[in-house]
Amino acid sequence: MNYMSKTISPWRVAAVAIGCSAVWLFGPELAQAAVTFGEMGENVSENAKGVAKGVTYAGYAAGATMGVLGFVEMYKSSKSQGQSTYTGGIVKILVGALALGLGEFLGSGSASIFGSDQTTGLGELGIQ
Repeated sequence: MNYMSKTISPWRVAAVAIGCSAVWLFGPELAQAAVTFGEMGENVSENAKGVAKGVTYAGYAAGATMGVLGFVEMYKSSKSQGQSTYTGGIVKILVGALALGLGEFLGSGSASIFGSDQTTGLGELGIQ
């Protein structure tokens, strides 16, 4: 079988020509549109500040809510003595305390990893 005798499909020739033309036409624009790694890092660090603030706010809200729900459940179980225990209320209060501490934990962790300008503690949020 002779491979040289096969003909190339005109559709393949057209596809290769269109592809080469596209690379030739759009190559310089693609090269100019490329974002450097430094710019990507700056974008990530700017977005990380907002995400950390959101997590901190969510932690404060969830912690306060869980604490209140825990106290309410403990109050209800104290009114119906002998029928229920304080376990559910204590667990909710502990989860609430952990959620309240989440913002400060993230703030100190980001300060040690990214530098002191990335902290998300109470002072930056304007709560203190």
